[in-house]
Amino acid sequence: MVEDLIIVGAGGSSRNIAWVVEDINRVEPRWNLLGFLDDDPAKHGQTVHSYPILGPVSSASSYGGCRFVVGIANHKYPLIRKAVVERMGLEAERFVTLVHPAACVCPHATLGAGTAILPNVVVCSDAVIGNHVIVNSLSTVGHDVSIGDYATIAPSTVVSGLSRLAPGAYLGARSVLLPGVQVGEGAVVGIGAVVVKDVPPHTTVFGNPARPLRGLKHVKP
Repeated sequence: MVEDLIIVGAGGSSRNIAWVVEDINRVEPRWNLLGFLDDDPAKHGQTVHSYPILGPVSSASSYGGCRFVVGIANHKYPLIRKAVVERMGLEAERFVTLVHPAACVCPHATLGAGTAILPNVVVCSDAVIGNHVIVNSLSTVGHDVSIGDYATIAPSTVVSGLSRLAPGAYLGARSVLLPGVQVGEGAVVGIGAVVVKDVPPHTTVFGNPARPLRGLKHVKP
């Protein structure tokens, strides 16, 4: 059965999710991608990779029976996807879970609604990934890892076994979490950082070993 699907947001992460949808359909037709929703009025009526930008996020409720995935991600606003999902006000079953055919997901792992797994991701045994999580290409999620809702994992990131990410955590590209490390709600791990100890909520860390970036304040979406 082919279902209608809309991607929320028309930025880079959303375009990558459209690629996931296309590759899923090459294996077996599953989704009729209607296009994107985006709050930038300058984009309305334009097309992205041949898919139209249909209108603002607030119009989601007018697409009865359509399924959705939210592709918005921004390290400056790590909880922005949560704000968007809550503003949409849709039932959980309206959001789809997408796994690229080239990803390797252990059958004993758990993936939440609205989550997107991109190409060449590895999700290991007994990992639990929450709702509305984006795991970008070439990343590894180790055994027994717990990833909270709305978290974002940028490309080529290693989340070692038994690590814990709270809701809205953001891991920059090529960052590494040592086993058992916890990253707090809305915290940001910088590009290439090596996290050897827990990261408090709403804190940004950089470096090897990762240390807090002083004087930085997160902006609420």
